[in-house]
Formats: sequence, structure tokens, C-alpha cells
Amino acid sequence: MTHRIRLRRPWTREIFCDGQSVHRAERMDVPDTSGASEVPTGNDVPGQVTRSEYHAIYRRHFNCPTGLEDGDQVSIEIDPEPNQRFVVRLNEQEIGTNDLAGMQVETASEAIRLPLPKPLLGQNQIEIELRSNEASSPPLCVSEVALRIDAAV
Repeated sequence: MTHRIRLRRPWTREIFCDGQSVHRAERMDVPDTSGASEVPTGNDVPGQVTRSEYHAIYRRHFNCPTGLEDGDQVSIEIDPEPNQRFVVRLNEQEIGTNDLAGMQVETASEAIRLPLPKPLLGQNQIEIELRSNEASSPPLCVSEVALRIDAAV
């Protein structure tokens, strides 16, 4: 049996332009439908007059699910897979990237599952870092993010 816990809110979003933090927003929803119109781009970024590279980091805390049994597999599910370069971290440890050869892809939904190391801490932090494919366009996390618990068989 599979159980999903959506991690919709609250997320913190921080956007960087060429390594410099240019915008931080608290209590964001994921998927992020804000459009990021408040994010400075191009010549609006202090010190920028040329092509800019953007990346965004989304962070959220969550508690360890209760009632887990020894054989249960807990993973982060991102649906659909981000269409830009990404890195996912749990408690500051990288657990997945789109360069990772062993990443599991759900063919029907195009979701990805990133197994979480055991045991989970009581309080955990997930971090999703996205890198824009286009200069002058900040990336947004438009995927659903959930904890997926697959019960032991």
C-alpha cells in the first residue's frame, strides 16, 4: 500500500542571479504559481548589464511520519520531473539530481522518486535547487512534491 503526504506549504524560495541573492519569499506554495514577477531580472539586478544565470532554492521542513515500520520505504516524489537542472537535498545531504543515473522514473506520470536514507530525523529539511535553462528567466518549482510511503510487503 502506498501513502502520499503532499508538501504544499510553507516553502521558502530564494532566487539568485549570478550567485547573488536577489529575492527571498516566505510561505510559498509548491507548485509555485506566483509567476515570480517580483523578482528583478536583467538590468533590474544591481550590477548586472550582461546575460544573467539564475537559480532558485526552495526549502521546507517536515516531521518524520509516525507509524513507520521497519520495511517501509519513504521517498520524496516530485511530479512531474523538473524540466531544468536540479539537485535535491535532505538535511544538507544530496539525495538526487537529474544527472543521477540511478534515479527512478515513473513512466506513467513522469514523476521521480528519491529514496530517503534511514532513519529519518524527527525534524527534516528538504531543499530543491533549480538552475534555469534560459538566461534572464528565474526557475520556478512547478512540480508537486510529496513524501511517499510504500508499506513493507
